Amino acid sequence: MKGISSAAILALSLSPSLAFASSDYTIVSDASSISFATIKKTYVVEPATLSGVKGSVDASGKFSVTAPLSSISTGIPIRNQRLNELFFDSSKFPMLKVEGQVDMAALDKNDAMLQQSIPAKVTLFGNTKDVTLDMNIIKADDNIFAFTYKPVIISGATFGIPEDNLKKVSATVGNIDISSTVPVNVSLVFAEK
Repeated sequence: MKGISSAAILALSLSPSLAFASSDYTIVSDASSISFATIKKTYVVEPATLSGVKGSVDASGKFSVTAPLSSISTGIPIRNQRLNELFFDSSKFPMLKVEGQVDMAALDKNDAMLQQSIPAKVTLFGNTKDVTLDMNIIKADDNIFAFTYKPVIISGATFGIPEDNLKKVSATVGNIDISSTVPVNVSLVFAEK
């Protein structure tokens, strides 16, 4: 569960790499998401997605991306509720935020494709940490597509999510073991403003 929060964070940080040197771009929310997977009982993998991703990247390469933790979808409503209320405490910490700067020169032409390791600052559970996102970035016409080429492994503890929060979630399902780290992937689409 701790990893989940991290997942969301990683996903946000990926978006910055989509910027272009001559234009501002805005995230296409319906086509963008951040996903992660929790692991319980050592082998049971449960996927989750954050939707409602918003943000932009300006002509200088400065980006900001947010995602509401209330948008978590695991396919099971009660699990969504437990993650929000017990793990993320999303009534107090509702958003995941990612900010940073990306080098836009390589994307200053149409049909540009590149891989970048993007340093970003991710804010989750009221704490901000440095995270590196390894992204594929493609510019096509008026759109930029950015997605991770390898997952980011994150622990909720890194962002100060108490171990007790994970224990509370575990208690609702018979005190089974739940991993505190998760792999996070990001898929973002940006459209020129």
